[in-house]
Amino acid sequence: MNKVMTPEEIKASGDGLIDEIIRMSDFNFDRLPMLDIIGERLADSLTSAIPELTGVICEASVNSLDYLPMAQVMDEIAQPSFLGIVEANNLNGEILLALDPTFALTTMELMLGGTPSGELKRSGDSFTSIERSFARQICEVIIAELRRCLSMVADLEMVLDRVETDPDAAMVSQPASLCCRMRFAAALAGRTGAIELVFPYDALEPIRPKLGKVHFGEPNEDGSPWKDRLSDQIEKSMVELEAVLTEVELPIQTLLNWKPGETVNLWIEEDHEAEVICADTLMFKALMGKRNNGNTAIRITQQIDAEEETDYGRDTD
Repeated sequence: MNKVMTPEEIKASGDGLIDEIIRMSDFNFDRLPMLDIIGERLADSLTSAIPELTGVICEASVNSLDYLPMAQVMDEIAQPSFLGIVEANNLNGEILLALDPTFALTTMELMLGGTPSGELKRSGDSFTSIERSFARQICEVIIAELRRCLSMVADLEMVLDRVETDPDAAMVSQPASLCCRMRFAAALAGRTGAIELVFPYDALEPIRPKLGKVHFGEPNEDGSPWKDRLSDQIEKSMVELEAVLTEVELPIQTLLNWKPGETVNLWIEEDHEAEVICADTLMFKALMGKRNNGNTAIRITQQIDAEEETDYGRDTD
């Protein structure tokens, strides 16, 4: 439903828009479309990289890409936040990486084996040295993914110089200088936090021509530039396997009459092969056994191809 604005609100909104137009007219700059593409790819990369730290699913997405003065960027960063200062060898300045408390502290809790629940509750505006150390690890993971995404336009060596919590100590450009700010939303463990990357526009001068035009990267020999990346992500993926020894059909009345200590006949021999299933798809045949430490294990005896699945009573459609 559209909101009906009062004349005073319309006038205030109009004045704000005029001020914004005047402010941005002071900057002489071209938008950098490659940053939009890099931001989307970085969000996809973080969706894969953060779970390697935390062990839980993370969904990262780009919220916005804005061109703002440095002073406004710092005013809009949530306080307190972890502010990582990143040095890059081929740029004319430093990059700022900001992690808000919700994302940073939830990630730390998961890294320590905790189970976050509900909204983040924290008292005080300061962080401990242990929290700063963990924040540095998180920043380094994000920087590694950023470097990989930027490699389509330039080969940059990026190093995390330090992690600050004081905004005045984290200024990577003059307050009136134009910056490109990427905002990401990162959802994990039922909480949604924020990640921000701030690139001073002047710092991007050495690679600005490449950022100013759409460039999807050079194809490799077989014409598929994402083949290696996709293969790498598939190999890192986790799947659940089920080892099914057998399936027995019994009347419901029989099940209702079961009591503790009841013996169930499975009608199989000791060397009966189990079926190993992944996502309702039969993958292997395997024999049950025990390892030297007493743990139960299976030894794969046969790999099942897709066309063979119907021979074992499973529908491949």
